[in-house]
Formats: sequence, structure tokens, C-alpha cells
Amino acid sequence: MAELNNKSLLNVNDFEVSFFTYAGEVKAVRGVTYELKHGEVMGIVGESGSGKSVSSYGLMGIIPDPGKIIGGSITFDGKDITTMPEKEMAQIRGKDVSMIFQDPMTSLNPVYTVGNQIDESLRKHTDLNKQQREERIIELFKLVGINQPEKRMHQYPHEFSGGMRQRVMIAMALACNPKLLIADEPTTALDVTIQAQIIELMKELKDKINMSIIFITHDLGVVSEICDKVAVMYAGNIVESGSIDDIFYDPKHPYTWGLLKSIPKLNAEEHERLIPIEGTPVDLINPPQGCAFAPRCEHAMKICLTKKPPLCHVGENHDSLCWLNVKEEFDKESGK
Repeated sequence: MAELNNKSLLNVNDFEVSFFTYAGEVKAVRGVTYELKHGEVMGIVGESGSGKSVSSYGLMGIIPDPGKIIGGSITFDGKDITTMPEKEMAQIRGKDVSMIFQDPMTSLNPVYTVGNQIDESLRKHTDLNKQQREERIIELFKLVGINQPEKRMHQYPHEFSGGMRQRVMIAMALACNPKLLIADEPTTALDVTIQAQIIELMKELKDKINMSIIFITHDLGVVSEICDKVAVMYAGNIVESGSIDDIFYDPKHPYTWGLLKSIPKLNAEEHERLIPIEGTPVDLINPPQGCAFAPRCEHAMKICLTKKPPLCHVGENHDSLCWLNVKEEFDKESGK
């Protein structure tokens, strides 16, 4: 496995994004903070609408209208990309930071061959001539496991299966050897066999070129396969973060407990029902005054409804945004 470089590649600090709609301000990302080192893989998990994808679009500088960055900073490789001019950002996007989008069929242009679409990125970000670019595309296709690359590069997206289109998207994202790869639910629409192949492929590529990966998903099972650490998002906040072992074996936030209970287990009793998280996600136009998860939390206390919980350090590099952790610490100190 590639050695992790202790220097930070990415620092996201108190990052906030809002969408200004006719109905009001949707506070989609509400103060996200995390760090990513060279060669590290971080999983971002949570329900749909928790802010996972929007926070990653900020890293690429592609937040769609009517969205705006309203606070915080993102420092990538020593540069603040939230204040960077678009011309300079365009040089980083696709070269140093690449993204595999959720749905390859809508992300690939149906009227251009897949080779042409990868070639566009190579023309923009490298000095390779036409023959060298063609050789690079063939090399990328072999790297991601696409057979007959010389023939396949001249085909259109509709001529590929779902798993193969996803491999094309990965090849496109890797074309310029990025330092950071953002994978937004890259295995959601795939069957389990292809899913396992894609995860194995990403693990191999990470080690080969020592790139960092942010893996966005709602599937904790997938996260356990590839990630070094996990950030659990709910209602635009990271409510818990830690190593794989911290999150799976010593979770400290009720929302994380709920996510883990909803995963099917191989050793479960026959006909054992999964336990869903009751209730619905909060309205981010009018988020609650206190903890956003309190209305759905069976452990909620009075303070949870009125005051936002502080970030508690519950272990080495393990943090949780929950009043229960404050109570637990208080009970320890008072000898209860």
C-alpha cells in the first residue's frame, strides 16, 4: 500500500453553501470542516439531501445556480479555491481535482464518442500530441479494464453497459493523474458484482498513483471496503467523523447508530427486520434551533431542541456533534 504523506492536501474549514430559491434560503451545507492527507481515502455518508454532493461540488467550483458559497474556505494544495478566479479554477478542475459523477449516462455526451470526450480533457490540460493522446486513452481504458480499447474508444456512450460507462467515467477522471478524485456514488446504479470490481479498481489505482479520494455514498458497506476514515453527514453538518473502526465499532452519534442498524447483516436471524430511522429529514429552509437530528432521535433531551450541540472529541481523531457525549463526560466527572 502507498505510504500516506502527513502533509494535508485538502483543508475544508467551516464551509457553507445556500440555495436562494423563491421559497427561501435553503441552507444545504452548514459549516463543514475536515482535512484530507495525500493518499488518504475519506468516505462521506448520509441520507439523500444531507449535503454530501453539494459540499463536493464546492471543491470543483461547480455549485449550480441558485447556489452560492456563503462562508468558510477550501484550501487545496495550499491555495484557497473558494476565492480563486474562474480562469485559474478551470486549470485545476479536471487536472488536479477530478470527479466521477453519479450517473454516467447523463454525464457523458451522447453525440460524441467516449474517446473524443476523454481527449478533450487531455487537449486542455496536457501538451501531448494527437498520437500521444490516443495512446494515453488506450492506456487508461486498459487500466480500468475495458477490453479492445482501440475499438471501444470510437464508440458512443449508448454502446456501453452501465458498468462499462462507469469505467469510462473513471478513465476520464484519471486522464490527467489528479491529486484528488471525488467519487459521487459511483456504484449506486450497478449490480453487486460490477460494484465490487469498481471498488477493487479504485483501490488499485489509489495505490498506483497515490491519489486522495473522497468517496460519497449512502452505503456504509461500500465505505468499509475502501475508506481510511468516514464523515457522517446529516442536514448539512458532519455529525460524526473518525476512522473506519471508530464509526463501525464505537459510534457515538444516534444518527450513526441508526445508519448501522439499517444495514443488512450476514449473521442476522432469518426474517430479522431492518430497523429504519423513523421520521423525515429536516426542512433546510427553516432548520431547527437545536440539534437537527433531535426530532427523529429517541435519545433526545430538552437541550437538544433548543441549543446546537458542541463538537466533542470522543477519541483520537474521533469527533461527534451530540449532547449525549457532553452528558456522558459530565456523568464520568461527577462519578455517576
